[in-house]
Amino acid sequence: MRKQQILGSAVVLGTILVLSLIVAGVSKHPASIHGSGTGLLWTDIVLLILYGLAGLLVWKQTSSSTIAAAMVGAQVGLIVGGVGIANHLIEAFVPARPFVLIISPVLLTLALLGMAGAAAWERTGSLPLAVIGGVYCAIVATLVTLGFAISFNLLFASRVDWQLREAFAASRMVDQAGFRVKNILDASSEILIRMPILALCLAFAGAVIQIWISRESRRAFLMAAKFLTPIVFAIGLAALWHANAMERAARPPFVLSGVVLSGISLCAAYPIWSASHRLTGGSRRAGRS
Repeated sequence: MRKQQILGSAVVLGTILVLSLIVAGVSKHPASIHGSGTGLLWTDIVLLILYGLAGLLVWKQTSSSTIAAAMVGAQVGLIVGGVGIANHLIEAFVPARPFVLIISPVLLTLALLGMAGAAAWERTGSLPLAVIGGVYCAIVATLVTLGFAISFNLLFASRVDWQLREAFAASRMVDQAGFRVKNILDASSEILIRMPILALCLAFAGAVIQIWISRESRRAFLMAAKFLTPIVFAIGLAALWHANAMERAARPPFVLSGVVLSGISLCAAYPIWSASHRLTGGSRRAGRS
């Protein structure tokens, strides 16, 4: 079986699995779709159909460059999915998480999404294909994360209900299991929308940075990037740290600026490493000759 068929079938099967888990939870607890739950359910269904169509598109793809970009993105997406699984387990078993455990999975995800775009451009030399690589990274990561998270929430219902006890008490629902499944629907629709959009932006940024510092005539830019990137990252991290200590209503400006600054700096991590590795390798080959 060809690479694109393997990737396409994996995406389609992952979509079917996630959709089946959602349908199973709703069927067992129909109170979850009362009120706004119906809209959440249909949102999840439509989005998952789009994910499945993305799998069919790559299945039928004949362009070697497009296949290469999608494969690079999917490989990085498996790592991002692993980060999502680890984060879900941390949330489940470490109720009072320190700031480092809250922010580390987020920062690692940002770095990997940027890396997907940069690596896809490195393979194809095309900015649109780099963005496609980032989107497929998000698709694979989202299906892996949701498949695990929904399964965990359905299998370990008592633990999840305990985690959601305050939110359930503040809601108007009387069925706790229905509230848990509705929370699954809400979280699923959020990640299904958010991840591809985030990946599109970060993959584009990663690819642009890769183009910017990968030219042989721009070694000075590589040195500038090595100097500036840690500074920008530190400022972004400081903004996020400050937001974590503030009241929730006052956080958005600091969270937004922190995510933007840290995201851009993390998108530069792989291009800097790649360019440095390439220059070092070229110097070694020149020395041998």
